[in-house]
Amino acid sequence: MRAMCVVALAHRVHPDWPLILVGNRDEFHARAAAPLAEWDDDSGIVAGRDLRAGGTWLGVHAPSGRSVVVTNVRGALPDPAKASRGALVTDLLRGSGRFADPAADELDRFNAFNLFAVDRGAARLLTNRPVASIIPLEPGVHALANEAIDAPCLRAERLRLALETAVAAGTDPSNLLDTLMAEDDPALFLRGALYGTRAATLVAIAADGRVRMTERRYEAGGRSAGTTSLDFHIEP
Repeated sequence: MRAMCVVALAHRVHPDWPLILVGNRDEFHARAAAPLAEWDDDSGIVAGRDLRAGGTWLGVHAPSGRSVVVTNVRGALPDPAKASRGALVTDLLRGSGRFADPAADELDRFNAFNLFAVDRGAARLLTNRPVASIIPLEPGVHALANEAIDAPCLRAERLRLALETAVAAGTDPSNLLDTLMAEDDPALFLRGALYGTRAATLVAIAADGRVRMTERRYEAGGRSAGTTSLDFHIEP
């Protein structure tokens, strides 16, 4: 599945919010998706849901605070015989299933992807472009988009700098959702008739376990399709 196309992670650097994830999911408007919600399968996953493949592009595991987001990689032709990237996200969030703790040599089972996974204060970058790798992330601000991790990406760098500025100022991360509406070059928001930004999502987890998730949804042409905001607590 196509996935969120630009995302930034602030890992253990904001004074009040040790985890902040913010990004835009770009996708064909015809591809059905369910809005942000706690899933009704007792998995503890809080996420939007791709209704074609059944997985997700970004989510939080409500009991534990595990947080995962995935992007695809530009220029790599999808192979329908490969496992769903959304299923990888789901297993990582649950902490169970075939891909709950994959080794690097398993990552080529999936079509090309980049992924941030954060679990109890430890953050990792998983990718299979240019080579399959699992890379521990130091505290800091990191960003991904639809490029292999060894290639520069102006969209990712723009969002990384915006998040870095917000962290340095110690401001409320909710304002970052407005940043995701930027349409000047390099555009973060894509206002397409067939393909464009479908959702802008913020995840912020406070030091005391409070979680704030907000998803703004968009239809063809960038028209607003609603907003969902959820607040909950994770286990200490």
